[in-house]
Amino acid sequence: MYRAIAFAAWLALSSEATAKDLGVRGAVFPVTEPDLFAEIAGKLARLEAAGEIDRINERLRQRALASAERPSPVPGLTRTDTPRRFHVDPTITVLDDIVTPDGQVIARAGERFNPLDYVPMRQTLLFFDGDDERQVAWAKDRMHDGEALLSLILVAGPVLELTRDWERQIFFDQGGTLTTRFGITQVPARVSREGDLLLVEEVMP
Repeated sequence: MYRAIAFAAWLALSSEATAKDLGVRGAVFPVTEPDLFAEIAGKLARLEAAGEIDRINERLRQRALASAERPSPVPGLTRTDTPRRFHVDPTITVLDDIVTPDGQVIARAGERFNPLDYVPMRQTLLFFDGDDERQVAWAKDRMHDGEALLSLILVAGPVLELTRDWERQIFFDQGGTLTTRFGITQVPARVSREGDLLLVEEVMP
C-alpha cells in the first residue's frame, strides 16, 4: 500500500516538474456561437410587439373552428348510383394476448370473437353527405319515419350546423374509418344488425 502511495506521489511530482508553457500558436478567436433560446425569445418578443402573435393565434383559432364545423370529406365516396346490399362479418382476430393488469389472460393471440355477441347493437347507422341536398332530405325522412334509434354520420358537410339545426347529435366519419371498415363506397348508406352479421345497404337518396 505504501508503495502505491509513493508511486502516485512520484507521478504528481513528475508531471508538475515537466510541465511547460508551450505558448500560443495560431490566431485565437472568441466564442461567438449565438444563444439559440435568446434568439427565439427575441424574435417572439418582436413578433408580439408587432401584434403578429395575436394574428397567428386568431388564424389558428379560425382554422380550428372551420375544421370542427366542416371536417375534411371522406375521400373515395360517391352518391349511390347502383344500390348494393351485402353483409359484413365483424368478427375480430386477436393479434396479441390481452392481459389484465393483475396478469389474467382474457384473450389469447389467434382467438376470434364477434363483438355482437357481447355488445348489443340496436341502432341503425346512417351515412350521408351533408353537402348533398337529396341525401340530407333522405336522412331527415328516416328521422321522421319514426326510426328513433338512429346514429347519423356525415362523410362530408357542415356537421355542427346540422347538429344545431336538427337539435340532435350528428357524428362525422373522420378519416373514413367506419366507411372503410364496413366496405361502403356509395352514400347514402345504412348499416344495421342482422343476426351475427352487419347488413350494409347503399341506397338511392
